[in-house]
Amino acid sequence: MTTSPWQPLSAREAGLPVDRTVHEGVPEHLEPGLRSWIRDSVVTESLVHRVIAALKLNADAHAFDNSRLPSSARDLSRVSASLLLDVVDCLLYLDVGDVAHHEYLVKHPNAASPLAAIFSKSAKFVDPVNTLDALLGDAASAYQVREADDVSHAGLERVVDATVAESAATAMQQAESSGRDDASSYLRSSWAKAYALHPDASGAYVDAVRAVEDVAIPLYASTNPQATLGTVIRELDGNGTAYSMVILDNKAVPAKVEPVLSLMKLLWQGHRDRHPGGQTSAPITPEAAQAAVHIAVLLVQLLSTSAVTKNLTPQP
Repeated sequence: MTTSPWQPLSAREAGLPVDRTVHEGVPEHLEPGLRSWIRDSVVTESLVHRVIAALKLNADAHAFDNSRLPSSARDLSRVSASLLLDVVDCLLYLDVGDVAHHEYLVKHPNAASPLAAIFSKSAKFVDPVNTLDALLGDAASAYQVREADDVSHAGLERVVDATVAESAATAMQQAESSGRDDASSYLRSSWAKAYALHPDASGAYVDAVRAVEDVAIPLYASTNPQATLGTVIRELDGNGTAYSMVILDNKAVPAKVEPVLSLMKLLWQGHRDRHPGGQTSAPITPEAAQAAVHIAVLLVQLLSTSAVTKNLTPQP
């Protein structure tokens, strides 16, 4: 995603502020580019058929030309505008970049040679994934490319402020550095589910709680084999004076743990679909899931860096 939006010369000369509008869906200025990207990037017929199968497309419902299902990239690029992002997301999931690179090497078998970059006259491989990400950024789309990792497949995800995304990445790294690999994996999974093209709000919330549990339970409830975040909350709530923050309060003494405890309670109590059928049970909204992810990021980062410590002697 482009971090500093380009301004037309006329706007720069007029001293106008940078337009930071983010566009939902498929705006008119993005649609031709996405259709062209599909035509250029889908280089095998089998990939077309995999998209049809994965999205369960049918000719009548999706108004393809000649009332038939697509058999080529050009056909596939003619889906309705409302389906374009789903097709793009599916192609990323199906590793369109790897497929394109494999087909490029089949046609240019010597391209992998170290000397190819110097002497080869054939066209260089252009990764369609990079092209797509640049296109979405130029169009100020609400979506960007999410790269595959060991937790989730590639796909589209909502654009998040770069500073916020970097903070989340730092929390994941700190969890790994402190030996809590599961916490890092759960955070990655929670983030991917919360910001996907079609969010899994309930799954994102579950993984956010699990990420916090993985760092908190060994610290505050290690002797309980059935401990949950609720167990940790009861420990800090009942024995709060035994712990303190590394940050100082207005009396220049280690601050109490209430702020961290409050965040834990908010995350735990907000998990309203944990027990379906209860009087206070409620679906998790996408907005609540995103908030839970960011609470988990902060808690994982704090607990992974020993922001809450056990006192040598109880505080008064």
